[in-house]
Amino acid sequence: MKEFPKGIDIIYESVGGDMLNLCLQALAVHGRLIIIGMISQYQGEKGWTPSNYPGLCDRLLAKSQTVAGFFLVQYSHLWQEHLDRLFDLYSKGNLKVSIDPKRFLGVHSVADAVEYLHSGKSVGKVVVCVDPSFQNQVAKL
Repeated sequence: MKEFPKGIDIIYESVGGDMLNLCLQALAVHGRLIIIGMISQYQGEKGWTPSNYPGLCDRLLAKSQTVAGFFLVQYSHLWQEHLDRLFDLYSKGNLKVSIDPKRFLGVHSVADAVEYLHSGKSVGKVVVCVDPSFQNQVAKL
């Protein structure tokens, strides 16, 4: 890896097993790993031995699916541009902000608010008003 100290941008992998692990380690930030087979797994009686990554590769490969990583910090240079686009959409009335009518007041209600989010009953942004004296104020852009 001395030739590629920042990692490899794109890897075309067809072996699987230990080679797949090596490729994952060698992949650069924003790198792409294209899995086109797992020849190391084609050795069982039935022609296919489960890999060390059940589901991750076996199922992805069988259905030609894709998984991509996205770490927001590595895209921070795009923040202002997209914030401006969102503000423009909101200003023109093309983006509606919906706040769930259920009220959560005080820090002690944070766990209840998270539970409410997980319940699937929320209809918009769930807001916890940490200081009840601010509960009647409306955010302005």
